[in-house]
Amino acid sequence: MVDFSDWRGLVGGRTDDYAHLELVAVLDSSVHSWASPFRAIASDGNDYFVKTLESCRREWARGSLAIEYVVSQVGGLIGAPVCGSALIRIPEEFRGERISRGVSLVPGIAHASRALERAEEHRDHLAYRSLDHNRIRHVGVYALYDWCYGDDPQWLYDVDADRTIYSHDHGLYLPPNHGVIDAAVLRQAVDEPNVLLDPPDGLDRRAVATVAAALETVEREMLATVLRRVPASWPVSDEALATLGWFLEHRAPATAHRLRALT
Repeated sequence: MVDFSDWRGLVGGRTDDYAHLELVAVLDSSVHSWASPFRAIASDGNDYFVKTLESCRREWARGSLAIEYVVSQVGGLIGAPVCGSALIRIPEEFRGERISRGVSLVPGIAHASRALERAEEHRDHLAYRSLDHNRIRHVGVYALYDWCYGDDPQWLYDVDADRTIYSHDHGLYLPPNHGVIDAAVLRQAVDEPNVLLDPPDGLDRRAVATVAAALETVEREMLATVLRRVPASWPVSDEALATLGWFLEHRAPATAHRLRALT
């Protein structure tokens, strides 16, 4: 058991100083979803889909950027197949540039998700389990969805890599699944299972054991490091992030147990 008091004061000192990636060019702002991501080139030469605080259609859902960042980052800790996730700085020269739905860019820190050159999206069920390493990669999808209390599941398949799967667009993960980090709701839901209701037939058993072990060995400081990187300018409190850290640490062993039960 993880005592909630163990997380008191662990998330603090957040700044906006460590976004080493910068926006270089806006490529496509025609993507229409509730968070209005736009495709862009970053200073590392790669393409990303970028979400900003201003592009979130609902004011109360601006916490989805923090959720998007945290879920992708902790997914990496357990080997889940998430798209590359980073913070990205929007420089002053982009102030006022219009993106989808008439939203104008504002200098500051946004969230960037690495783009696949050619991707096929599925929302209704997991597909292509027999292709490439998806019998292994699907295991991480089940784990992340349960651990981070997923909702609105979305999967990308890399057309140029034998339909390799990626989990993406995690802005509605975490209870109450509305794009907010609510400390009270996290405490209420911490022991509730959230198993992905997709047939687990054919999952790689060794991958199940590996991911379950990764969940059981996630260290508190690893989680705290991720949470302390959430920009200070994003509308989420240190207390809410500390509660999220406790939620993830407390929830990990039970998630591992449910993952093993799939096979």
